Amino acid sequence: MRKTVFGDVQRYLCRDCGFRFSSNVFSHFLKKGNVAFKGGSELPDSGFDSSDVQPVNFLSRKKPQDDSALVFGEDVGSHGSKPQFSTAGKSINSFVLNSREHQVCASTPKAKNLGKTNPLMEKAQREGTVQTANIKGKIIEYSFWLLKQAYAKSTIEGRAKLLRILVKRGANLYDPESLKGIIAKQKWCNGRKNNACDAYSSFLKMFGGKWEAPVYKCIRKIPFIPKEAEIDQLIAGCSKRMSTFLQTLKETGARCGEIWWLKWEDIDFESHTINITPEKNSNPRVIRASKKLLGMLSQLPRNYGDRVFSFPHMPVDHHARSFCLQRKRIANKTGNPRLLKIHFHTFRHWKGTMLYHKTKDTYFVMQTLGHKNIKNTLLYIQLEEALFQGEQDYISKVAKTENEICRLVEAGFEYVTDFDGSKIFRKPKL
Repeated sequence: MRKTVFGDVQRYLCRDCGFRFSSNVFSHFLKKGNVAFKGGSELPDSGFDSSDVQPVNFLSRKKPQDDSALVFGEDVGSHGSKPQFSTAGKSINSFVLNSREHQVCASTPKAKNLGKTNPLMEKAQREGTVQTANIKGKIIEYSFWLLKQAYAKSTIEGRAKLLRILVKRGANLYDPESLKGIIAKQKWCNGRKNNACDAYSSFLKMFGGKWEAPVYKCIRKIPFIPKEAEIDQLIAGCSKRMSTFLQTLKETGARCGEIWWLKWEDIDFESHTINITPEKNSNPRVIRASKKLLGMLSQLPRNYGDRVFSFPHMPVDHHARSFCLQRKRIANKTGNPRLLKIHFHTFRHWKGTMLYHKTKDTYFVMQTLGHKNIKNTLLYIQLEEALFQGEQDYISKVAKTENEICRLVEAGFEYVTDFDGSKIFRKPKL
């Protein structure tokens, strides 16, 4: 929109000089004879009626006889003492001096320059646009290639996103050394850098290329395990939809992506169970849900079709950003900075640790979390021993007969020792 200092849109065109002007500017130039009126009527002394202005046909304007530039600073209303009712006018963007400093008929020096651009600059811009479009096309082609190779949807989206980020930060997908330099400069953890290298390796594989990918050593850290009171505090302070999402993570121990894609048909309100569809090559599982969680789920509006929390193509990243904002607000309100350490995956770590603390059953924890390799479950044994060493309370039972021993074993008690002809069993308090 071309506007004057008065804030009006410049709708009209001076037939003498080719400058645009608005109604407010028109009233200033009216007595100078710059505007043609319908029927050639005399110019009024004051006032302005836009219906009297003869519109200019920009497509049919003839080339002006004098296309020279105005003298810088010359009043555009001083083009002769008599009105000029010619049908020709100077073409826009052709003024040597004025168009470099002003919009047409705009008096402020800060107005946008509407003059012709440098041809070399235009060529560079066109080439840059073509190159950008070409790279975007290659990334789309790469995503489709991954789909044909039966990669998971989350993997495809993650790798394509990493390549787009690297390109945006100056990487050249056709130069492996450029990728190495850009990845090395990023303030990412080593795991994310390795993911970026894997994404580019598969990108080159699509074209039959290879490169010497750098290997970043990942240092595994002990995850943060919050107290249950802190988790409940965070859940209570979030929005209705976010609270339900977090409560589902707490009770199921599932990954955030598994809950994000949860469907209404996966929830059985009668049997109080939730069917978890696995991701990352895990095992499917059925988890019992509390009445509290089922009540929260039943109160959610069904705005997402068959999905509980998301539209079919909505990434979980948007939900994560909303969680970060709500988490920060609750941490500031409660004065507890430990809440800022809680992420979606923290709920899974907390669930695995609590399960092993209560049952001491590694296989049960492994089945609940959907692990295929028990090595992944051993982390929670280490966490439990570090967090609850010397704090475990037990229920003790004494058995003398064979039937008593069998009942205690079936109830989950473990044998401890013999004492005075009897056997002592114990079970952690829930």
